[in-house]
Amino acid sequence: MNRHADDTCAAGQGRSGDAGRDRGAALIMAISFVVAIGALTGGLAGLVSSTASRRAPIEMNRNLQYASDGAIEDAIGRVRMLADPAVEPCVSAVQNHYSSTLNGVTVRVDCINAFGVISGPAGSVVEQRNVIFEACADAGVRCGGATAPVIMRAQVNFELSPARAVTRTYIQTWSVRP
Repeated sequence: MNRHADDTCAAGQGRSGDAGRDRGAALIMAISFVVAIGALTGGLAGLVSSTASRRAPIEMNRNLQYASDGAIEDAIGRVRMLADPAVEPCVSAVQNHYSSTLNGVTVRVDCINAFGVISGPAGSVVEQRNVIFEACADAGVRCGGATAPVIMRAQVNFELSPARAVTRTYIQTWSVRP
């Protein structure tokens, strides 16, 4: 029996010695957890603040692209209503461009007549009533160059009926500056 009592006592002493060491390990784990959470929070705060500062120019560029898209669509509709698109000047002598304001951005759309002819079926001559539209932020000057770089460019073909009315409109090219 004595032997059993000694084993219990020895085992009990061993456990209380381990409990002291466990308390130190638990404290180290708790401190490590707090430091890890602090580092994670600090990293996320830095990410959020840098993302917010980078978002403004991207948002402004996106608004400019959307406004340019809408302004070109509007200009295509206006040219479509002309009596003879691509032959008749696409803008009047007084107003040499179209202008639209969308998303708080004023966009200028210049158009250039690109009338041409091609050889059609059986050697017939087919008129190509193309108009090129270029959109840029309105800086008071023609689109292109450093002052007003072209944001969006579209080439559109206006198909006419024998009665000279526009029957179809074909977008031949549509490009966006990144």
